[in-house]
Amino acid sequence: LTKQLTEKEIQKFKKYLAGSLINLGIIYKNQGDYAKAIYYYTKGLKIFEETGDKKGISACLNNIGNIYKDQGDYAKAIDYYTKSLKIREEIGNKKGIAMSLNNIGIIYKNQGDLAKAIDYHTKSLKIKEELGNKKGIAMSLNNIGLIYDDQGDYAKAIDYFARSLKI
Repeated sequence: LTKQLTEKEIQKFKKYLAGSLINLGIIYKNQGDYAKAIYYYTKGLKIFEETGDKKGISACLNNIGNIYKDQGDYAKAIDYYTKSLKIREEIGNKKGIAMSLNNIGIIYKNQGDLAKAIDYHTKSLKIKEELGNKKGIAMSLNNIGLIYDDQGDYAKAIDYFARSLKI
């Protein structure tokens, strides 16, 4: 009862395989084993590239960026986040675009470039508002509030924190 797989079935199998590899990467990241996490993310990335799954590619790039962010390698993190952002913009993945903008904003905040951080978080906030993503809106408002707090602009910080809390 051997049957030849169709191309569609092969592509579906590869997508599931890549997803499993990504899940392994997530587990290793959560355990702090960044080398293994990057290994599995990279294996998943290669499969997504083979199949032309741009959403999968952008997610893998974002995940790798998260590893570099956690390790404090902000240059590599921004590189991966920016690559992910470009693909997400290309395919019109608004939720993903908002996530990438948020991640880049976090890096700029961590580097002390608060003006760029506010810019990226504000762009992310606007998209989350368009999508009606209340959890995301609250997170963005909170992130912007943290930046104003760092700048010593406590009135603006309180305004953003209060708006976040209200949601």
